[in-house]
Amino acid sequence: MNQVLKKRIAAATKREKAEVVVKNAKIIDVFTLTTYEADVAITDGMIVGIGKYEGCSEIDAKGAYMAPAFVDGHVHIESAMVPPEEFTKIVVPRGVTTVMADPHEIANVGGFEAVKYMIEAAKDLPLDIKMMVPSCVPATNFEHNGADLTTAEIEKLFDEHDAYGLAEVMDYPAVLYGEETMMNKLTAAWNRKKTIDGHAAGLDNTGLNAYRVAGISNDHEAVTAKEGLDRLRLGMYLLMREGTAAKDIEALLPILTAQNARRCVFATDDKHLDDLLNEGSIDASVRKAIKLGVDPMQAIQMASLNAAECFKLEGKGAIAPGYEANFLLIRDLEEVDITAVYVKGECVAENGKMTYTVREPITPPAYLLESVRLEPLTPAKLNLPVNGNQAHVIGVTPGSIVTSHLIEEVQVESGLFKPSVANNQLKLVVAERHHKLGHVGVGIVKGIPIQAGAIVATVAHDSHNIVACGTDDESILTAVEQVAKGQGGIAVVRGKEVLANLPLPLAGLMSLEPFDHINDSLKKLEEALKAIGFKEYWNPFLTLSFLALPVIPSLKLTDTGLFDVKNFTHIDASASE
Repeated sequence: MNQVLKKRIAAATKREKAEVVVKNAKIIDVFTLTTYEADVAITDGMIVGIGKYEGCSEIDAKGAYMAPAFVDGHVHIESAMVPPEEFTKIVVPRGVTTVMADPHEIANVGGFEAVKYMIEAAKDLPLDIKMMVPSCVPATNFEHNGADLTTAEIEKLFDEHDAYGLAEVMDYPAVLYGEETMMNKLTAAWNRKKTIDGHAAGLDNTGLNAYRVAGISNDHEAVTAKEGLDRLRLGMYLLMREGTAAKDIEALLPILTAQNARRCVFATDDKHLDDLLNEGSIDASVRKAIKLGVDPMQAIQMASLNAAECFKLEGKGAIAPGYEANFLLIRDLEEVDITAVYVKGECVAENGKMTYTVREPITPPAYLLESVRLEPLTPAKLNLPVNGNQAHVIGVTPGSIVTSHLIEEVQVESGLFKPSVANNQLKLVVAERHHKLGHVGVGIVKGIPIQAGAIVATVAHDSHNIVACGTDDESILTAVEQVAKGQGGIAVVRGKEVLANLPLPLAGLMSLEPFDHINDSLKKLEEALKAIGFKEYWNPFLTLSFLALPVIPSLKLTDTGLFDVKNFTHIDASASE
């Protein structure tokens, strides 16, 4: 290290030329929220000086803004439906060079070995993927997933596989009541001085107090201004989420002030591949914040320095000596028009395209390619008995993963629920697909306006059983059989006809195809959705995937039935007295 340090100091003091010097750039200073012009000297991938410098090679920024590269404060790579190597090709050209990744989704399918696979797949890439260890696998005891992740395995991932921290703690009852297994996981992180991420959906002030005492330092589940302010006042970092299903930035920005902005960070959480390609990643969050009135400097600070400090990413998040030379050249600040992306002083992307050759993906373990083990589904298993004509109904709100707990009059024939397109009440099915247990949950959903047919996916947070929604049992059966036959995927079906299908053979969550091929399949799915009468602007598949998540309010469906999140218990579909 002495020789490396001497080399850097020699370049900083101009006794030796820097390896690379960036000239003619307007530097965005995220410490003072100002811009200024100067040369930026880089040696060994580190910024060693700002002022007037000469370099062995020079980069002419041509008057562009020079900003620190962006950090995604919380992301599930699996939601983009690609492994880490392909994910890199999507987000790096968008200016994201570091992500805090939670492999919670694949862990619920394959456990310890699946997390090891994700850690290995994240190595030696131009994207710095800080892989967290999932804290809640399974997420709850009210559903059936594919595997467990024990405290001993978490400790092994910390000690032997360089996992960065403990990922979102979703099982809030276990925290609030001091459940022993959860306490052991938290202690394992404390003892190693690891960051612990929050998932405080719906928690009141008392619950948030307990989370802070437990060492949980950030949260991405605030969906209202009040919830955001509650977190800031208790010393948490507020992660403003903008994904595909959950879009919370607009609701949270009203609380942003010059005094509290340093505790605010951007995160995508779950964002589909097509939205990443069409809208962007953290760059889209910055762009939206600016359009909603946030000063561009402030927005860039939230996307870089704030995130780096939140997650203790030393040497990241700023254009300053001693920081990694991870930076962006931006032509238009208001539009966040990124013309080039640099990682440790090397250009890795220009004008939205990778210039760096990403290594070939590693081969996933064979068992992750054979993860759908479904007990054959019979028509009788889709029956939903309802006493009277009142039923509990899951209400969907576009742009939110929080559902409403509705009680509505429904159509009933021979004591069984009958879907009604006119009333926008469809049948929802969750079928266990990991161990052939034969569990099938059936419920009613309102707010996914399909006119005829069904949609289905093996992506169903967090246990990732098969989830399907449809207007008739025949379509639902065809849809479930389609994704089971292909070892995972997403499909649109009408009757016995499969209109479009995207195979996801890697754990039933990800494709092994190039991202542009996947995007073509997604476009075909969009066309198929129109064919079954879905004409909304939002993505029903990601919304569908969260309808089976029993840690997000208010009413959800698991493979063992309808689940009241507020009271943390299963309930019967019937609501009649």
